[in-house]
Amino acid sequence: MGMVFQHFELFPHLSIIENLTLAQVKVLKRDKAAARDKGLKLLERVGLSAHANKFPAQLSGGQQRWG
Repeated sequence: MGMVFQHFELFPHLSIIENLTLAQVKVLKRDKAAARDKGLKLLERVGLSAHANKFPAQLSGGQQRWG
């Protein structure tokens, strides 16, 4: 059995890449450049690298789930 969350917990005022890098910088203490590189690799892995600078409201529900 699997679980699909209905709320994706993305900050609406941050771009997708900013959402992906925030915890890396604040919690893991990773520098911003390394966090951005990691975030971009993750987006590329799920086919969303073209959407890195978009905001959550600009993505479909399925895209938000991956972002």
